[in-house]
Formats: sequence, C-alpha cells, structure tokens
Amino acid sequence: MEMIRYSRQIVLKYIGEDNQRKLLEKSILIVGLGGTGSTAAEMFSRLGVKKLILVDRDKIEITNLHRQILYGMDDLKKYKAETAAEKLKKINPDVQVEFYNETFDSSMAWLVNSVDLVFDGTDNMTTRFIINDACDKYGKPWIFTSAIEMYGEFKAVIPGKTSCYACFNSEPTELPACEVSGVLNTVPTIIASYGVNLAMKILLDYKIDGSIYFIDSFSFEINRIDIERNNKCRCCHEKDYKYLGKEYSGIGKSILL
Repeated sequence: MEMIRYSRQIVLKYIGEDNQRKLLEKSILIVGLGGTGSTAAEMFSRLGVKKLILVDRDKIEITNLHRQILYGMDDLKKYKAETAAEKLKKINPDVQVEFYNETFDSSMAWLVNSVDLVFDGTDNMTTRFIINDACDKYGKPWIFTSAIEMYGEFKAVIPGKTSCYACFNSEPTELPACEVSGVLNTVPTIIASYGVNLAMKILLDYKIDGSIYFIDSFSFEINRIDIERNNKCRCCHEKDYKYLGKEYSGIGKSILL
C-alpha cells in the first residue's frame, strides 16, 4: 500500500522507485506553520517523507484562513503546530509527526541536527538568522521563503556549497507584516510549492545553486539573482554563530506568514 500511494510520482523520470524510497527515509523540520509553512507541511506529507517536526507558538485566527489552507473555522484559537500535526496524520498516517507549540529560538536549535532539511515558514529575520547559524553549524540544508502583497521569494542554503542567509543580510531588520501590507492568498501557496520542489531536489541530491528567486504573482514575472558566497561572512566563513547564544533564547513571538 505504501508505494501505491506515490505511484503517480514514481512514474516520473526525475523520481522513480529508488528516489521515492529515499524520500521515505527523510526527516524535515518546519519552522512556522502559517501560509507557506502549513502548505509546505501538507505537501511534504503527500510527497512522502519519514518524519515532520513542526514548530510554531501561534494560535489560529480568522484572518489566517484566507491563505493558510490547512486550517478551517473549527480550528480557531487552536495551536497551529498541534492542529497541523493532527491534520497531517489524517492525510498520511505513515508520516511521523512531532510538534512544538513554541517559538523557535536558540534553545531549540538542537532540533536542526535531528533532520535532513529545514523549511523556513516565518517572516522574522531573527528567527531566520538562528536557523541559518544552526544549519551551518550542523551542516544541514534549509529553504528560505517569504510572501507579502503580490510577491514572494525563496532560496536554498546548502552549507559549504551555496551562500548562506548571512552572506547577504548582516543584521535583522523589521519586515513588512501581512496585516499592514496585505498578501494575496495565492502567493504563499505558490512560494511553498516552489520551496518544496527545491527541497525535494536537495533531498534527492540534484544539483542546486545559491540563487534567490523573486516571483511577482500579478505580472507572472520570475527573476533569479545569483548570490555568491561572501568570503567575509560571519556565519559560513568565520563560523561565528552569534544567534545560537543565550540572548536569542526566549526571543518572543515570531511573526508568521
């Protein structure tokens, strides 16, 4: 029964039975179960992986429902991570799901070492720096995603091979929030789809570069910008993991897509 579930993927020349079996042994940490994160969680569950670890301290609000497609009216005021875990087990009971109704901060960075890949579904730069430092320290790839208004972006970070998040961002800044700038409900789904596709390629050892991709969902334009490794980067070059320090433990509520 297990492989029949994935038969429509197995016939693809880029996957096949051997690669599907590889996916069935992979574990993924998803930080942020909002628009991109919850959509990615569902896609990974249907793609077929061994285990998903979900981290998010927020509860579901009615303003989330137009874009966070894993949740419904019956889920209001429930924790996102716990609710997502319950729904994912119904979608694919073969996938192990672990959840934390907490903020991902430096005290939780150890989770990175227990997975094959990290998927970022937050809109909080400090959290991304923590993810970036942890992934470089433990040698784990991660996918950065962002969605706001009509636009989205995504990038793969593979330690030792591509530029990292700190190569092109020096310090956290305040990012636009959905409640102020708005977001079209298709954008997080589009970005999550590309992000999961990119993650799949990494998990199956396909060649990936360090480019960042920008998508305008209104004009249908997709732009790619090469991001070279910074030979003076605090994180991936100097191995200064400042965001894993105690001062970044208990940093508070993350803003999620």
